[in-house]
Amino acid sequence: MNDYVVSAESNMDISKDFADSLDISVIYANYEIDGEVYLDDFGQSLDVKSFYQAMEEGANPTTSGINTQEYIDYFRPILADGKDIIHVCLSTGLSSQYSSLLEAIKLLEEEFTDRKIYPVDSRMASSGIGLLVARLSELKKQGMPIDDLYDWAIENRLSVISYTSNSDLTYVARGGRVSKTAANLGGMLHIFPIIEVDDEGYLKVTSKIRSEKKYIKAILNNMKANAIGGSDYNGEVYIATADNYELAEKLKVAITEEFKEIDDKVRIFNIGPTIGSHIGPGSINVFYWGKDRMALKKLS
Repeated sequence: MNDYVVSAESNMDISKDFADSLDISVIYANYEIDGEVYLDDFGQSLDVKSFYQAMEEGANPTTSGINTQEYIDYFRPILADGKDIIHVCLSTGLSSQYSSLLEAIKLLEEEFTDRKIYPVDSRMASSGIGLLVARLSELKKQGMPIDDLYDWAIENRLSVISYTSNSDLTYVARGGRVSKTAANLGGMLHIFPIIEVDDEGYLKVTSKIRSEKKYIKAILNNMKANAIGGSDYNGEVYIATADNYELAEKLKVAITEEFKEIDDKVRIFNIGPTIGSHIGPGSINVFYWGKDRMALKKLS
């Protein structure tokens, strides 16, 4: 069996230390803010607190997808080292990166005819990709061959469930998910929109909840109804935050208390600039392994 590499992109929003522990390869995306271009490299080039502070002060960062040549330059040394690759990409519902990935693979397969490169459209974003990648890393360490791992990824990627929210709807409005009028009204009424990712990897606003307390209750109720194992869920939960650590910690405590079998499997990560540019400071993402995406479109 040939050796292979599990590969992903830095927009999977986990910490560098955790990524290193997974023994995976990572390609960094980039973004521009205040005229400077930075790598989205887990906050090493620009710490995330400074990034979100700049946004709060009026900066409007821009992101660009990883292009074909960048993928080629990143993959070529791995292939030249005699290793196959399974690469997990940001959702096609959110970016054109997957098309660039496929073009890069097509060109590299002509050069490395005896190597395999498996592309996985995660149909997900942020730490939800990290959740999938961490499981793939675990299965690889257990000895699963790359062909079987690719099949597992495709069969199970939609089991990663996502809830995104931000009480400040300004940045969501910029993306066209809600109107500017609704954003202004929502801010005054302290409304938490719940944005879910559907089976095709697109973001959908499925509920709007008033008050932080009701928001936490809604997350718990939906997880109990949809998590694999229900109230006995004992899988990982990733909470990703855009400089909203107070709410992230409240969610971690609430989830840990509600799901008695979960132990220490709730992790808090930073939302990096690639995703944070579009959902803004204050955002919270919750990811877990569940039965169906969009299963409960109205949380209560």
